[in-house]
Amino acid sequence: MWAKSGTGTGVGTTGLVGREGELAELAAFLDTAGTDGAVLLLTGDPGVGKTALLDATADLAVAKGARVVRGSGVEYETDISYAGLHQLVGSLPDAFGRLPRSLREALEVALGLGAGPAPSRIAVLNAALSLFDEAAKERPLLLVVDDLHVVDQASRAAVGFVARRLAGRRIGLLGAQRAESGASFPSTGLPELAVAPLDDADALRLLSRRFAHLPRRVLSTVAHEAQGNPLALLEFAGSTGASGDRHGRGTGRASGPGRDVRALYGARVGRLPRGTREVLLLAALEGSGDIGVLEAAGGPGSLEELAPAERDHLVRVTESGRTVRFRHPLVRSAVVDGSTGEQRRGAHRRLADALADQPERRGDHLARATTAPDEAVAAVVESAARSGLRRGDADGAIARLRRAAELSPDRADRRRRLSQAAYAAAWVAGHLEVSHEIMREVEGNPAARSLSAAATAGFLVLVTEGDADTAHALLTEAVGQAPVTPGPPSGELETALFTLTLASQYSGRAEHWQPLADVLARFPEAAPAAAASLGRVHHDLGSVTDGMLRRLDEEIARLRDQSDADVVIRTALTASYLDRLPGCREAVSRVIRDGGAVGSSMPALMFVALDDLHAGRWQASAGAADELVALSEETGYHLFAQVGHYVAAMAAAQRGALDTCREHCEAVWGGRVPGACGGWRTAPTRRRPGRPSAPPTSIRPSGTPRRSARRACCRRSTPRPCGPRRTSSRPPCAPDGTRRRDGTRTRCATPVSVISPRGSR
Repeated sequence: MWAKSGTGTGVGTTGLVGREGELAELAAFLDTAGTDGAVLLLTGDPGVGKTALLDATADLAVAKGARVVRGSGVEYETDISYAGLHQLVGSLPDAFGRLPRSLREALEVALGLGAGPAPSRIAVLNAALSLFDEAAKERPLLLVVDDLHVVDQASRAAVGFVARRLAGRRIGLLGAQRAESGASFPSTGLPELAVAPLDDADALRLLSRRFAHLPRRVLSTVAHEAQGNPLALLEFAGSTGASGDRHGRGTGRASGPGRDVRALYGARVGRLPRGTREVLLLAALEGSGDIGVLEAAGGPGSLEELAPAERDHLVRVTESGRTVRFRHPLVRSAVVDGSTGEQRRGAHRRLADALADQPERRGDHLARATTAPDEAVAAVVESAARSGLRRGDADGAIARLRRAAELSPDRADRRRRLSQAAYAAAWVAGHLEVSHEIMREVEGNPAARSLSAAATAGFLVLVTEGDADTAHALLTEAVGQAPVTPGPPSGELETALFTLTLASQYSGRAEHWQPLADVLARFPEAAPAAAASLGRVHHDLGSVTDGMLRRLDEEIARLRDQSDADVVIRTALTASYLDRLPGCREAVSRVIRDGGAVGSSMPALMFVALDDLHAGRWQASAGAADELVALSEETGYHLFAQVGHYVAAMAAAQRGALDTCREHCEAVWGGRVPGACGGWRTAPTRRRPGRPSAPPTSIRPSGTPRRSARRACCRRSTPRPCGPRRTSSRPPCAPDGTRRRDGTRTRCATPVSVISPRGSR
């Protein structure tokens, strides 16, 4: 057990001075963690002793029989999603092998250890928690994460997720981050322990124990300069002679203790042999401290060069012999600061060669190793971006695509990659400001030169301003100029077609559908979630074949295992036209819960609201619609906010809440995108709560005698409502499988009774 020293010297059993209170709290934390789970976050200034307290707690945990797994943030890996989680997971290979296949694959894909569809963020977080739970079955587990302020965002989310679910588990989570950090760790509600500087008495006591050969006068001066910072106390005193001079200079300093310590570490690193500095630089830039990677990058015998740094206590090799760790993050910073640009680029090139089997990490190091435009490197970085996007790392993919654009010699390739980054920012990540910023970098007229640029520009003007006309014009011209290739559309053509379909849908005008129909005629039948299928369903429900319906039903059945948010949303969009939203409910709800793809969360909320509306769950529909409005307005997706107001108005009308219905109608009329959406006709108002509304195939053209929300709420004419469910550009099919147009009847490919599961009722 931890206990105060009985000598009255203020020195704990660990040898730490002045930390009796902190050590007592940490000992109590371990006792709780070993039986019922616990979390604690240490906060304080650089060098104040957080890492020393982490080390002391880890040693005590091992003495108590617990298993300790450690990780640390690395400032050079903050843009690599799950880099921090990778350190924790990689230390538990046995427990990892015992995980169910689905959980194991989710972690493998997220961490770049395997291939497969991108897992949702919630799937990765649940898999990580299950892994730690599995590891804790044999003996208590302590997770120690230092420097949380520079841990990548995805890993911080994972740590926070695990921290809130430790009750009843034999798992402890102990973290540390700088008090002044601008990067906020998601720790709301988590217990924190502030680590303060030592008081004057404890500072002198620490110096007297470690530097008894120095005069009291010198120790007092050092204590005053260090301001109670333990790391500064030790480093300042260690570089000070009996006269008080520090390496030939006086003791006076103008900067804070943290910066001074960094300079001292820089001097110590500078005195090391050249070979040692080279290996240290590889370790600093590699991030995880993997001995195997360092040896592969450094060459045969390179690990022997670490010995001088180990003897100088700048680094240490873990007991397993598989990881090298810096004594303090300031040592890593000093190593990088003391290198030249060419030395850093050379180290990145060697690391890229050593990571040939890890395409994303290889791409990151190649990007940092290259200064001049290089198409071969740009292609590798772009491939890494696509790999990251498939596993759900939208932010990392955006950063890599922007870097690939910088490295592109050809201006067309540069515009294409920038446009793809902007589209991912808008559609997947929900970062409109980032998307607009990137598009400002695209030179010239984007629509005339790049399908990706046209898709992005069209999508932005559609969702932010509701300008379907401009979006349609941009995309029609760009898609019309695209070369025809065998097979279904793919890549940037697929993205452009999807966006053109959205523009046609939200405009609701027949003249916008015909150009899309002409384009779609060039392509064969495709998967249900493909843009070509979506466009055909939008344009003409009656043309849907039995085969396509079967494929759609099969695709919906597979959504329970689908982790790509884009596939989920597109499948649900097609399903919404064919009265199959209930089968997509679980998958779209998972997109919302995940929260990693903010852009995709808004259409997902739309589908949940509509599903509740169709099923007669008016209150639930209104709640989802209100959440959609709030999220859309907060992020600037004003078109989606209009959809939310429309669904909320319909739900209110169905409940007979006419004042609420009127408020939402007014919001649509006075919204920031008035008249932008023209495809839908209003559904009937129902006064009997709990009775489901009619299936989508019964939506009638305007002018039918059925009483609508417009008539129930107000006298003013309602704007054409907007959303993913609208009448097609052709007259609907009747239950007998025919459609009437210009006084004649023609045969539909598939009757309503087959298209809609409720059509035969």
